[in-house]
Amino acid sequence: MENDPEEDNKTRKARAKARAVPTKKKKAPAPKKGEDVQKPRRKTVYKKIKVNFWRTRLHDEELGIHQQLKYTAKTRWFSKSFDIEGVIEIDGQKKNIIAFNKEQWEENPLEEKRLVCRYFTIMEETMDSRAKGGNFKGGIELSIAHSLIQSFEIKHAAPVFYAQVPGIKSLIRFVRGWRFWGSRWTFPLLPEEKGDKLQMVLAKGVIGPGRNYKFLIGKKVIARIDGHPIQKEYIIEIFDEDYAKDKTFMRYIILFGLACNFMDGAKKIVKSLYKKMKSTGTTDYKVPKNELDLFRNPRMMRR
Repeated sequence: MENDPEEDNKTRKARAKARAVPTKKKKAPAPKKGEDVQKPRRKTVYKKIKVNFWRTRLHDEELGIHQQLKYTAKTRWFSKSFDIEGVIEIDGQKKNIIAFNKEQWEENPLEEKRLVCRYFTIMEETMDSRAKGGNFKGGIELSIAHSLIQSFEIKHAAPVFYAQVPGIKSLIRFVRGWRFWGSRWTFPLLPEEKGDKLQMVLAKGVIGPGRNYKFLIGKKVIARIDGHPIQKEYIIEIFDEDYAKDKTFMRYIILFGLACNFMDGAKKIVKSLYKKMKSTGTTDYKVPKNELDLFRNPRMMRR
């Protein structure tokens, strides 16, 4: 997984605040005897994002082979094996399309499945017949090799997704951890600017149907995902103003929303392969080169 040279050349805008421990609001004092009890207010939503994989709801101009060829011509990040399968809305406006290698993921044999899912800005025609948009904004990739390593560590099927944001040199991982009841995922926020601290984001699964998660940094809930796997729709709400303005965090949480759509399928693959290696510590899974490259020592690559 490479970085996008077009994004590397852009000047990234500085955030208003460095990443630090999110401050929790103080609880209102208990009402005195005789005072009216106010109903608790709902959390303020500073950013609302809808990740929608339900293809039949898309408009005609966002579908079709002709449209996919336009994206392929615009950016090398849109593979010829991709199908446009969804849209992303931010604060009620359609901003991005979702594409992934659908045939390879859904039709290949279990041990040959591979997932690469990316999202791009929606391409629009201008008055001078030039296409506007179609830029790569981020992507996820399932690493079965890393998933088997993590599964062996926690003794449960644990998929691992690599997330890539253009302009960011580091590849972060969405890692499924162990939890007695429910699910648990984590990913890091690495320092980018002066004053940033290394932070861990915990996606804590809400007990019940669907793919519902609360995102916490420390003890503060900064966002949530309300997932509807049957409709293939994942609604993201960010409750912290600083993180709603943090573009890197916003892209990571969108990518996590993309990963939610594939978690069940990924778990099935990893569970099957891990079961065979559980007692021997050895797997017959043939690790492809693109996954082996994720283990390469960057210091050796410079030689």
